[in-house]
Amino acid sequence: MKKILKLFCFIFPFIGCYSQKLEKEKSYYLSAIGFWNLENLYDTINDVWKNDEDFTPEGVNAWTASRYWHKIDHLAEVIEQMATDVCPDGLAIIGLCEVENKSVVLDLIHHQSLKKRNYQCVHIEGPDARGVDPSFVYNPRYFQVIKSLAYPVHLPSEPNHKTRDILVVSGLFNGEALTVLVNHWPSRRGGELVSRNNRNAAARLARHIADSVEKQNQNAKIVIMGDLNDDPLNESVKKGIGTYNDSRFDAKGLYYNPMEKLFVQGTGTLAWQDAWNLFDQTILNANWLNQDFKTWQFYAVRIFNKAFLRADYGAFKGYPLRTYSSGTYTGGYSDHFPVYFLIAKER
Repeated sequence: MKKILKLFCFIFPFIGCYSQKLEKEKSYYLSAIGFWNLENLYDTINDVWKNDEDFTPEGVNAWTASRYWHKIDHLAEVIEQMATDVCPDGLAIIGLCEVENKSVVLDLIHHQSLKKRNYQCVHIEGPDARGVDPSFVYNPRYFQVIKSLAYPVHLPSEPNHKTRDILVVSGLFNGEALTVLVNHWPSRRGGELVSRNNRNAAARLARHIADSVEKQNQNAKIVIMGDLNDDPLNESVKKGIGTYNDSRFDAKGLYYNPMEKLFVQGTGTLAWQDAWNLFDQTILNANWLNQDFKTWQFYAVRIFNKAFLRADYGAFKGYPLRTYSSGTYTGGYSDHFPVYFLIAKER
C-alpha cells in the first residue's frame, strides 16, 4: 500500500514540530540537522598566524567590511529558511566549515534574522594553514552540549601539511545521547588519485572516533557530517567509514548514507566542469534506523538548492552562486549547497 504522509507543523517547546502519518493515524514530532560549507567566511583582519592575506581589504580579493557583512546577510538568509517548510523553528543543529574563527560564527548566528533562535556555537581553533575550521551551531532548546573535542588529521601523503581537525560534539538531543562529527576532509589538491590516501586517513579516523563513542554508549546516535571532498561512492566513504545506501536492510557494522542514492540519481552539492559532485554528506549510525519512532529516527534527507542560490546566467548557470568566481567578486552565497536531514519521533 502506497504510504501517504502529510505534515502539519507548529512550534512546540523543546521539540521541533508536529506531523501526522495518515494511514496509521500516528502523530510525530519533526526536527532537522544540517551542514553547510560557507566558502571562505573570513573576517577582514590579517592574522599573522594564518594564510588569510587574500581576505583583507588590501588583499587580492579586496575583502572589505561591506563585502563581509553582505555575505553574513546572505548566509543568515539561507539558514533562516532551511527546513522551515516542515519545522517553523528551523534547524536544531547545523555543522559549518570554512570559517576562520568563532567571531565570524557569532556574527552569523547573532544576525537579526537568526537572533530569535538563540543559536550557540562550539568552535575550536585548529592547525589548518589557511586558518579555516569546522564549527558546530545548535539551538539550546533542543540540544545540550556535554563534551567537545577536536581530533587532528594526519596526512600520510603530506606529513608536514596542516589540515582541518575533526570537531566532535557530544550531548543530549531532547534527552537522547547524540554525537556529531563535523568534518572538512583534505582537498583534492594535486588530483583525486594523488590525494586519495589523505581522505582515506581522515575517514578511518572519523570511523574510529564513532566506534569509540558507540563502545561507551551503545544507544548513542551518531552523525558523521561534512565536506568530505569525496563523493558517496568513493573509497574513503564506502570503505573508510563503511557505508550502505538502503535503510530498509540491516547492514550490521555499516553506516547509512542517505546521500548515496541522491548522488547516483545525478544530484550534487557543487559543480565543476559541468559535472556534479556530492561532497557534503550526513552519514548515520544504525541507532537512527529502528523505524519504531519511539526515539528520534531518520526520516528524510534534502539538498537546499533553491533557485536564488544558483547562478542564473553565464558559463556557470545552475551552479551554486558563489562569493567569487574566477577571481571576480560575484556577491553570492557559497560554492556549495547546504544539506540537512529530517528526524521524527512519535508524539
